[in-house]
Amino acid sequence: MQFLLYCLCGGAGVSADYGVYYFSVTHGLWYQGANALGYLTGMLVSFSLNRVVTFGMRDSVLQRFVSFAVVAGVGFLTSALMLWFLIDSAGVDSRIAKLMTLPVVLILQYTLNRKFTFAPEKTGGE
Repeated sequence: MQFLLYCLCGGAGVSADYGVYYFSVTHGLWYQGANALGYLTGMLVSFSLNRVVTFGMRDSVLQRFVSFAVVAGVGFLTSALMLWFLIDSAGVDSRIAKLMTLPVVLILQYTLNRKFTFAPEKTGGE
């Protein structure tokens, strides 16, 4: 159930990411610049929703945001490398290539966020 909620909340983030990316690429921005803008937008939407809805975490907001941003950085680097390979090496259209990166990044970030960002905090006696 948690993965489904993550996908639904993340879906809003992915939609924001891809919407900004698509708009930016269509209007002439380099695909890696568009990826960075889209990714930042999607990360902010996704963090806001996943923190409360998926993982029910309302504590340590700044600490969790920093952790989420680090995980997003890993996802961004993965996405950027995949885009480079798909677009520059394999000749895939940039708008299609971005769509191809999404499932890989989704699974990677869910795994890392569940383990690090939204893991329940341990108390001293545990």
